Amino acid sequence: MAVAWILRVIAATVLCSGVMLCAGGRLASRTSAADAVVARTVAVTFDDLPATHAGGLPRLRRVTSQLLAHIEAARIPAIGFVNEGKLAVAGEEAERTALLQHWLDAGLELGNHTYSHADFYVTPLAAFQSDVLQGEVVTRRLLAAQGKQPRYFRHPLLNTGPDLASKRAFERFLSTHGYAIAPVTIDNDEWIYAKAYIMDAAAADSELRQRIGQDYIRHMSETFAFHEELSQQLLQREPAQILLLHANALNAEWFDELVTMMQTRGYGFVSLETALRDPAYDQPDDYVGRLGPSWLQRWAVTQGKALRSAPSAPQWVHDLAGQ
Repeated sequence: MAVAWILRVIAATVLCSGVMLCAGGRLASRTSAADAVVARTVAVTFDDLPATHAGGLPRLRRVTSQLLAHIEAARIPAIGFVNEGKLAVAGEEAERTALLQHWLDAGLELGNHTYSHADFYVTPLAAFQSDVLQGEVVTRRLLAAQGKQPRYFRHPLLNTGPDLASKRAFERFLSTHGYAIAPVTIDNDEWIYAKAYIMDAAAADSELRQRIGQDYIRHMSETFAFHEELSQQLLQREPAQILLLHANALNAEWFDELVTMMQTRGYGFVSLETALRDPAYDQPDDYVGRLGPSWLQRWAVTQGKALRSAPSAPQWVHDLAGQ
């Protein structure tokens, strides 16, 4: 009995010390040597920093503070992608920039999400590239103070261009400027829930906000299941997933529940850098189009397979959000 207990402790220690990280100080999967289960992993990424739909500076501060507290408590090596155009509010530039510094002070990373959240599908290549360079000025300065530089770029709307020639030209541009693309394998309707969450009807009704938040977690669990199944069909395994979220009031208040859902599904948390070491991300991606689907969908289309419909928010959430 004592020997078996010691072996279980050793197995747990080995699993926690490797790339398959523990989430929130707890193992993300069973650790018995007999089970030999490899934990699922996910990199958590946030778009639209300093925040989306946050309103004025007081709400922006509150969303940032709450969200970072949850991320730090769960020990998640997240990355936030910045729209520097959101810093350019007269008289508030320094305070809004300080919010980005809070992300860095929490040990997190910042990436480039363009200056204006430009849509590559309708933006000429030269103008889009200019928007990328304009969107790195503050972020690069903040990172330089820590001896770092921006490494990752996330396409707004996940749109990678109107045609393959533009897509490839932009990829070369990113490489020349030291950027790697930050793909997404678990896309979702979180942004619709987030918009519904701050509409007047929800703001005045705590029960409605509770209903939105609970259904958000249900939707995210359903979305994870969809992409896990898609991964198995496409790759015959589940890669290190990359989750797209946004810095918003919804996640500031429901992130703990989201973390619990992911842990229940067996996920541990890794950095974007670690996730991208998975050879799945060497898959060719020839997809272009109006839609911005997940990279799993792009890989499937590149292989000549159909673009499957991912789970969507129910109609009542769309109605609340005005979508």
